[in-house]
Amino acid sequence: MPTLPAPVQAVLTAPQDHLAGTDLRITIPVGRNLLNEVLAARPPDTPVKELYMDQDPGNLLHVHLTAAAPVVGRIKRVLTLRPGPPVSFPDQPWLNFEIVSGFKFIDKPVIRVMQNTIAEKLPKGVEFSSSRLRVHVPAMLTQAGYQQLAPLLHQLEVRGGDNQLIINLHLKAN
Repeated sequence: MPTLPAPVQAVLTAPQDHLAGTDLRITIPVGRNLLNEVLAARPPDTPVKELYMDQDPGNLLHVHLTAAAPVVGRIKRVLTLRPGPPVSFPDQPWLNFEIVSGFKFIDKPVIRVMQNTIAEKLPKGVEFSSSRLRVHVPAMLTQAGYQQLAPLLHQLEVRGGDNQLIINLHLKAN
């Protein structure tokens, strides 16, 4: 990770001290290219060999995935996800995505049988089943080294847009 300028590092180290009184609502449209660069930066030892996403203006996300799976070998799927409602913190810190299509006939039973193995391979704070993907936002911030930002989160919404992932974020520091 690059060295951050001292003022930025100070804010990230003690955000409550430097951002007290902040009440910020922001919409961040993340373009397809940036999103896919972030997805491509996953650790090399994961079973996921290819992962990219494209968005749909109808609030759907299409995740293109190629992975090495035990027993069945290499699999390639395009999963269509529907983002859940906005989440509020600290009451409901899980971003939910319903998997609406993309699995083949045998996939769901295999996922159920392999659930524990799959869970071991995922980053802390990510849960995957045959019907949904869940992301625990504070756990992901902690894993990335930004746990001190978690108390600033008030509300978060993720949705699909026209070639963009739309993030609506409400940050609040008392």
